[in-house]
Amino acid sequence: MKRSLTLAACAAVASTAFCAQAGEVTLSQPGFGASKVDASGRLVEDWGSVGFKLALNGRSEPLTFQVAPSKLNGLVAAASGKGAALGLTVESTAYRAPAFPAGLDVLTLRIANTGAADVTPLLTLDLPAGAVVGERTVAVGGRTVLALPLSPNVDQEVREWGACDESQPMPGWGSPNVPCDPAFRSIRAGMGGVPIKYRFAVEPREAVTVALGFCESHWAVAGQRVMLARVEGAPRQSVDPVAKWGQHKPGILTFAGRDANGDGQIDVAVSPASSSGDQNPILSAIWLLPAGAPADPVALISGSINKTATRFVDVGGPGDQAIYGSGKAEFTLTVPAKGSRELTFIVACPGASVTPPSRSAWSAATLLKAASDVARDAAAR
Repeated sequence: MKRSLTLAACAAVASTAFCAQAGEVTLSQPGFGASKVDASGRLVEDWGSVGFKLALNGRSEPLTFQVAPSKLNGLVAAASGKGAALGLTVESTAYRAPAFPAGLDVLTLRIANTGAADVTPLLTLDLPAGAVVGERTVAVGGRTVLALPLSPNVDQEVREWGACDESQPMPGWGSPNVPCDPAFRSIRAGMGGVPIKYRFAVEPREAVTVALGFCESHWAVAGQRVMLARVEGAPRQSVDPVAKWGQHKPGILTFAGRDANGDGQIDVAVSPASSSGDQNPILSAIWLLPAGAPADPVALISGSINKTATRFVDVGGPGDQAIYGSGKAEFTLTVPAKGSRELTFIVACPGASVTPPSRSAWSAATLLKAASDVARDAAAR
């Protein structure tokens, strides 16, 4: 089903998409790393590649495409593919959008049903080993690399504890200027206002003491990063680390937590206050201790009780983990008779990460408009 491109066909394509070799199309912008759509239609990035499989009536086939350079809106250089599987025709397009700071790749899949009856295929993302699927994102190596158009069916391991959102681990971000546990040198950050969320398995209705560790190493002035910390079963607390402890100074908040809903889990979250100028929450450490156990800030900051804690997490550091193990994302789609379904995936190109859909100002429509505007301005020069 593959068809090689001629170099002559590639020569007419603008600099944002050109043919690196026969059978593939490269996506790029001046000054940024390149992605490519290979000869089978897979989008290849610095973090790995993504492709698709279709299943219908007990049969499964990988989607491969005849790939060619094209232009969207007559302006935006793109890679377009055509293929077929299980009686359905499938078209794909991929292009580079000029989203700050390093651009984003946009991959659209259109599945068409020419038959006289509705069909319900299962679309599976073919992802790198170790990919972690969230509610609307996929992460590889702690980096959010895909924003999904809808929530998938997820088949993956659920661990006893871990981060259960799209926050970003940032080892070595902190610069504590007093003796402390190494955990305060790393953070998770909720880039773009994403809450930092953790979940811990406990006995149903169990009460626990939860301590959260913070260290602000960016802002030197109070009032810049104000956060709301929540532990299930306890009142929430507002914290401005610079106002409370000072820049580069580790600090501790403690909570009398409890599994309030009886589901055998304690939920922990740190989110930005609505009044905060910096909407990116941070967190460095979590301790779970028996209910009523002393939570001495000096002992916690020094790390002297890490080994005796019920659970200690160096958030964003080498001992951190996601609540989900690696897995796959599947979408059950109804494609109407003589109709089609279209899905658009926002993809991290080299040097970029993806913001979860709930926090992103970008949509498929606005990204295409931005790419068209930039291409139009470039053509006019």
